[in-house]
Amino acid sequence: MSRSFFPGGNTPGGFFSYFGEIAREGERTLCLKGASGSGKATFMKKAAAAFAARGCPVEYFWCSNDPASLDGIRVPGARTCIVDGTAPHVQDPALPVARDMLFDMAAFIDPAAVQPHREELARLSRTKKECCARAYAYLAAAWALHQDSARLRGQFLDRGKLNACILEALGLFDGTGSPGKTGHTRRFFADALTPEGFVNTLDSLTDLDTVVVLRGEPGMGTDAFLEHMQRAAGLRGLDTERLCRPLDPGAPEHLIVPELRLGFFTQNRLCRARFPAHAREIQFSDFIHGLETHSGALNYNEAMFDLLTGKAVQTLAAQRAAHGRMEEIYIEGMDFDGLNRACEEMIARLVAGL
Repeated sequence: MSRSFFPGGNTPGGFFSYFGEIAREGERTLCLKGASGSGKATFMKKAAAAFAARGCPVEYFWCSNDPASLDGIRVPGARTCIVDGTAPHVQDPALPVARDMLFDMAAFIDPAAVQPHREELARLSRTKKECCARAYAYLAAAWALHQDSARLRGQFLDRGKLNACILEALGLFDGTGSPGKTGHTRRFFADALTPEGFVNTLDSLTDLDTVVVLRGEPGMGTDAFLEHMQRAAGLRGLDTERLCRPLDPGAPEHLIVPELRLGFFTQNRLCRARFPAHAREIQFSDFIHGLETHSGALNYNEAMFDLLTGKAVQTLAAQRAAHGRMEEIYIEGMDFDGLNRACEEMIARLVAGL
């Protein structure tokens, strides 16, 4: 089954990237270079289809600035990754030629077709930067209110009940793993703030034997719960996938333990998803008492948060529109016949390694 993530996200501190964690140690990486519209995402979709046709599961890494566009793919069975190596997630081959490769798709753009648009391209580039800066400013303001609400909830958290819940859940790890082995963690996002609002990829990640849904807002202890689960997995030598909060990339929102086919998924007002019928639920609101006295402040914070993140979404949409116009300009100068031949040759070369 294919799985989907966001390797980067729009956060109050700007664009945050976990692109360096797509490839596992020793896997070959093809870094794609080229201007907007040069065909990087299309190439990755074609390569993914070629691997899938040969029975290889694919991990898809989507763009938080355009969730319909790919920023990377990983084919675990072929130990192969393909990534967009251009800004804002610049990446280059770690071991050029010996293992990793570079594919410059800009080589198929006719400069004579693009140069008359230099001033427009420069203006569009400035527009994109300005839109991103403004969107991040809106998110920073929204984040302050979000944190205030988390602080308020935390004041009314019954930590004894939370600890009892954590201890019970740790039983899921009894008799598992290989103590003495080191467990490794990959970090990505399953949720992202995009030009289409908050989007998540959880539908592709919950096909697991054990699914635990954590229903709770920030400040109710879901992050502490997940930290304990990750620590328990690591102590037993189990690898984990730590899926971070979309606006707080240092904090966990979800956690998957692939070897145990076990996943913990947070559900709150920013992250809604459908879960399998066998999923277990933990209501973190049960650990909160007396918060009703602050309902007015919480409601105000949520309303203002929604207003500010809505403005951020509109601004990201304006950035995407400018990006789309840049793509149109570069597409006018593309040698698609030559590019398609080169893409087919490259995909054949990658698949031949199976």
